[in-house]
Amino acid sequence: MADLLLVDNDARILELMSLFLERAGHRVRTAGTFADARARIRERRPDLMLCDLEMGKESGREELPRIAREGELPPTLVVSGYADREVADVLKALPAISGVLRKPFDTARLLAVVQDCLEGLRPPAGGGPRA
Repeated sequence: MADLLLVDNDARILELMSLFLERAGHRVRTAGTFADARARIRERRPDLMLCDLEMGKESGREELPRIAREGELPPTLVVSGYADREVADVLKALPAISGVLRKPFDTARLLAVVQDCLEGLRPPAGGGPRA
């Protein structure tokens, strides 16, 4: 399946999401801070990063655009209870943002949205137009 990076400051959320996504066949790594996320991205760029917005002293509203400016933001699904329409619109303006999933959500919804994001990253079948 896919190589996923989960970024959240709540260890319980990281544990539960990791277990569910691993059972669905994905390889999962985690980060509890944006500094940790940068290190994991540099180690091995994930197919998709799932990232919370409000992480205590850090905010994805500031960090995600900063990581994008640095050229290191992988395709990202924002997973947050604080993503109102205005924030979602600002984040979706970043080319790497694949979508926004509002908390709370059920595991079926999480898996479906992750799958949709991953499918959106794949090149079309057939390699493009024929000559």
